[in-house]
Amino acid sequence: MFSFVYKNIDFAHKLDKPSSPTEEYYKHIHSFYEILYFVTGKVTYTVESESRPLCEGDIVFIPPGKYHFAAVDLSASYERYVLKLPESAVPDFVGKKLVSGSSFYGNSKKFGALFNSLDSYIGQYTDEETYTLFVADASKLMVMLCHETPHSGGKHNKLINALIDYVDANIYKPINTQMLADEFHYSKSFINIEFKKQMKIPIMQYVRSKKIMAAHQMILGGAKKSDVAEMFGFETYSTFYRAYKQLIVDSGSEIV
Repeated sequence: MFSFVYKNIDFAHKLDKPSSPTEEYYKHIHSFYEILYFVTGKVTYTVESESRPLCEGDIVFIPPGKYHFAAVDLSASYERYVLKLPESAVPDFVGKKLVSGSSFYGNSKKFGALFNSLDSYIGQYTDEETYTLFVADASKLMVMLCHETPHSGGKHNKLINALIDYVDANIYKPINTQMLADEFHYSKSFINIEFKKQMKIPIMQYVRSKKIMAAHQMILGGAKKSDVAEMFGFETYSTFYRAYKQLIVDSGSEIV
């Protein structure tokens, strides 16, 4: 097992045993790419509206700005590799290819040797050399994933999927529960209950988080925070900045 945090990457090989979990498996969202290679355990993983029980060798590819969480049964040990990389480390053609479909890749045991090689770098090379090898292997993996077929037929909730698509398509516009109720012809309470049941988060908290993530991308591109706050419909700059600081800075949602 290892944990390697250096410059703008965070790579780890983790093993949680029934008696000693290493982390809480809570819903979260962040501004970097995350790749999970599942070794063993009893885990159901959710990315946005898609949930799937993981099998040995599965890969979960999580783009920036996607809510995700794991439901872990720690009656069995949970072993996985977790690779976190900033957008700057992912070639544009790779990002566009891999975010277009499901986040889940099955029958990926053939990549096991690549992940196992990560362990061998620790202690044999300097941090700079290890960083270079890790980024090279991650790039190789992502290029190879572009030629794999993602899982199909995962468990979806059609309403939740439609709500997420609507939020993504209207991220620059004001969004509230009444608008969603009118658009989808359900009551506000039904939408709130169903969304929280599936996503483990209130829908307006989800909307705000997605807006903050989209704003963060514009800020990284050079936009002024005050201009971005107005563009995304925040009533005041202070309201925007508090939400931005909580989600991006304080929560560790970025690794750059």
